[in-house]
Amino acid sequence: MSTRDWDIFGDLARLRKDLDRIADSFRPGPSSEDRDDIWVPPVDIHERDDSLVLLVDLPGFTREEIDLQVDGETLTLSGERVPTQPGRGLRLERPIGRFHRSFRIGVPIDPSRVEAAYRDGVLQISLPKISASGPARVPVDFE
Repeated sequence: MSTRDWDIFGDLARLRKDLDRIADSFRPGPSSEDRDDIWVPPVDIHERDDSLVLLVDLPGFTREEIDLQVDGETLTLSGERVPTQPGRGLRLERPIGRFHRSFRIGVPIDPSRVEAAYRDGVLQISLPKISASGPARVPVDFE
């Protein structure tokens, strides 16, 4: 076999699949082949006085390919990147397929004021905190 016949990227993909299968045998839950989330976009989380800000690297996505939901103290981000070029890929380093990330926020936020903006391949999510001003007095109506 000459080095010309060697498919290093194919061999690396098979090695990764084998290692995933071995790791799955030690992990509870669905195997990596059964999970919807094939890849995980990198996320930075910053805390400000009045909010939490998440920065998610999602280059090349459209609005329709990103789903963002806030439910209680959980933020869920999911989507799918589909191949954009026809033909057989010779070198593919950008992940394709579905992803799914969930974050337990841990502080009370105001879901009605959550904002998300996508610019230059980065999704910025702002989660405004609910101000902790102490106990609130509730008036009681008497008839």
